[in-house]
Amino acid sequence: MLGISWPKWLKGKIDIECRGNHLIDFINHAVNKGILMENIFWVDEQRLRLTVILSDFFRLVTLLRQHQGRLRIIKKIGAPFWIERIKKRKVFVIGSFLFVILLFVMSSLVWNVEVEGTENIPEQQVRQLLSEQGVFTGQFKRKLPDREQIQYYILSKLPQASWIGMRVEGTRVIVTVVEKKQVDKEDLQYEPPGPVDLVANRDALIYDMRIQQGNPIVEVNEVVKKGQTLVSGKYGDPTQPDSGKIVGAKGKVWGEVWYVSEVEVPLQQKRKVYTGQRKKTKYPLIHTLIIKNPLSNDQPFVQYETEQRIKRLQIAGKELPIGVLEEEYLEMNWVNQPLTQKEAIQLGVVRARDELVNQLGRDGRILEEKVLHQRVDNGKVYLKVHFDAVENIAVPQPILQGE
Repeated sequence: MLGISWPKWLKGKIDIECRGNHLIDFINHAVNKGILMENIFWVDEQRLRLTVILSDFFRLVTLLRQHQGRLRIIKKIGAPFWIERIKKRKVFVIGSFLFVILLFVMSSLVWNVEVEGTENIPEQQVRQLLSEQGVFTGQFKRKLPDREQIQYYILSKLPQASWIGMRVEGTRVIVTVVEKKQVDKEDLQYEPPGPVDLVANRDALIYDMRIQQGNPIVEVNEVVKKGQTLVSGKYGDPTQPDSGKIVGAKGKVWGEVWYVSEVEVPLQQKRKVYTGQRKKTKYPLIHTLIIKNPLSNDQPFVQYETEQRIKRLQIAGKELPIGVLEEEYLEMNWVNQPLTQKEAIQLGVVRARDELVNQLGRDGRILEEKVLHQRVDNGKVYLKVHFDAVENIAVPQPILQGE
């Protein structure tokens, strides 16, 4: 088979079969005329095959007729013939081209935004914050902000979240929200059926007591162990079970407890700075569908935040499902803010305090804090912070019949 180089393929070639009684004179005449021929071989005494460039084909035909010969086209090779075939199938070619373009555009868009990990935080609130940052259905994947920008923005708006992650899988964007553990001792108290005693849920020093019902067993400033009875549900002498009436215990017992938190703080903190540059764009809106031109590039800045406002049409006080989405792009830059060791320690203590306050719940508070240990390693400050705190340590325990 003929090996085709790209320049000759672009010019076009034709494989032909020549017939006649004077083919040798024909070949010599063609060579003298400078006609380029390739792959010449004899089929028999009156037939030969050869390949000629398309631009020399008609000159070759004229010479062959002069030598009383005939020819038959066997194969047409090259770009001119390929283009000619395309012209005859315009609809198919245009359809194939549009299909490829559409497939590329469709695969470049975000078709689904999934939010996982939300239990106490409303999912719609997370989606609204994501939309403000440019993460929504119909967005181009190349316009998605990076994970750090998403994390910084959502964490600043949702103090209930402790971590935000984002990953792209095909045409899906999956956003993972890790919520802070909301520990509220009063809400978590189990109310078993029947009378109960109040027992300590951890070692502590009794700080204060407010008993509504029951017989206190311990006193303020007394050290108690985990599982020790604080308030008996029996009136009378607790050492004589049959001497009192079982009524059940109610109330709160605050204990002084101790926590040690370990924190690490980078000495380089990222923060965003707005440049003051902004740009507004408007898009038609039908229900929740945003109509954008897929070929336009609305991204005005390299790094930016987006604010969205929806204005729907109203007739006679009724809101219609059509309107306009206004997007405002605010240019911003991420900068590295160095911290001194002292500033990093203060920031670490604040973080540890906030986490402990969230853990203690409404009934708890911190009395005292102290940095036990600190060290700097690999651009980070590592801390151990001791907290002296007060929290409600009383939990109900059913009084077993026959005790």
